[in-house]
Amino acid sequence: MTNSSENYPKTKDILLPLIILNLLFFMWGFIWNLANVLVALFKETFELNNFETSLITSVSFLAFFIISYPAKIVIQRLKTQNSIVLGATLTGLGLLIFVPAARMLSFPLFLIGMFVIFSGVTFLQIVCNPYIRALGPPSRAASRINLSQGLGAIGAFFTAYVAGWFILKQFADDPFSGIVWFYIIIAMIFFGLGVVVKLSKMPANPTDSNSEQNISSGETNREKHKSAWGFRHFRIGFIVLLLYMGAEAILYQLMTPYFMEQTTITKAAAVDISGIMFLGLMVGRLFGAGILLKVNPGRLVGWFALSTAVLILISMLSSGYLAIYSIVLTGFFISILFATIYSLAIVGLGRFTNEASSFLIMAISGGFFIPLLFGLVADYLSMKVSLIIVIIPLLLAAWYGFREGRGGK
Repeated sequence: MTNSSENYPKTKDILLPLIILNLLFFMWGFIWNLANVLVALFKETFELNNFETSLITSVSFLAFFIISYPAKIVIQRLKTQNSIVLGATLTGLGLLIFVPAARMLSFPLFLIGMFVIFSGVTFLQIVCNPYIRALGPPSRAASRINLSQGLGAIGAFFTAYVAGWFILKQFADDPFSGIVWFYIIIAMIFFGLGVVVKLSKMPANPTDSNSEQNISSGETNREKHKSAWGFRHFRIGFIVLLLYMGAEAILYQLMTPYFMEQTTITKAAAVDISGIMFLGLMVGRLFGAGILLKVNPGRLVGWFALSTAVLILISMLSSGYLAIYSIVLTGFFISILFATIYSLAIVGLGRFTNEASSFLIMAISGGFFIPLLFGLVADYLSMKVSLIIVIIPLLLAAWYGFREGRGGK
C-alpha cells in the first residue's frame, strides 16, 4: 500500500508546530553546551580532579537513564502537546536551581540542577524526535530530524560565545554572579516556550495512538512482535547509541581542559576554540539534512564515524594546536551520528515507535557511564591516552552504519 500526502498533516497545519519544535531544539542545544563553558571554571574553583570534573557531564546524562522510562509512561498519559509543556517547564525549574547554587558556591547543588535540567530535556527528546518524524513521509525522516538537530547545533555553537562572553568576560571578576543572571534569563525563555506550546494548535501525533494501526507506509504486519525489542536492528541500534553517546559527551563537554593541556591558553580562549567545534557541528547537521535526501543514511554514518576515529587518533599522536584542532574538526563528522543512528534504529517500528524512542533516549545515558571511565583513565594515565575510550564506540557506530546501509536487519 502506498502512502499519499493525505496520510500526513498539511503544510499549513504543521508550519507553526515545526517552528516551535525547532525553537525547542535550538534552546536545548544551547543549554546542552553550557557545561562546556563552565567545566574549566568549576574544575578550578572547586579543585576537582578529572573524575570529579566528569561528573559535570555525567550527572546530566544520568537523567536520561533514570527518567526515560518513567517519562514514557507520563507521555502516554499526557500525550505529545502536554508532555512538551512539562518538559519545557521542568527544564526551566532546573535552570533556576543554578541561582542558589551560584550564590552558595555549592558544587552538589549545581549537580542537582544539572540533573533536573536534563530530566526536562529527556521529556523533550523523547516526545519531539518522533513528533518531528511523524510530520511527514518516513523516507525523509532522517533529513527532518537532522535539520532539527542542526538547529540544536546552532544553539550549541552560540553557547560558547554568548555564555562564555556573558559569564567569563562580562563577569570576569565574579563569574558566579554571571551564572545567576544568565540562568534566570534562559529559564524564562523555557517557561515562555512552554506557554506558547500550551496555547498553540498542534496536529495530532499518530504515535500517541495505542491502536494497532501502523503509522507509516510500507510497514509489514507486526503481530509477531510484542515490543520494540523484537526488532533486531533496534536492539543493536540501542547498544550502539548507548556507547556512542558516551563518546560524544566527552568530545562535547570535556575537551576544554584537554585543550588547556596541549598549549598555554586561558579558560576563555579554550571555550572560544570549542565554539569552532560547534560551528562544525552546526554546518555538518545542516549539510546532512540536505545530503541525506540523496545519500544512504547508514553509509554516511559509517564514513563519518570512521573519519572521527581517525581524527582522534591524530590528536593522540600529536601535540599543540594540531592535537587541539584535530579534535575540533570532529564536530563536523559527529554532527549527523546521533540523529541518523536514532532514525535507523526506529525505522519501521509502527505502534512501537514511542516505546523505542523512550529507550533510545535512555541510551543517551551512555554519556553518564563512559565519561566517568574516561575521567578515571585520565587520572591514572592521561587525558590523551584516555581518548581510546572515545575511538572504540565510534568504530562500533561505523560498523552499524555500514551494516544498515546494506539493508541488514
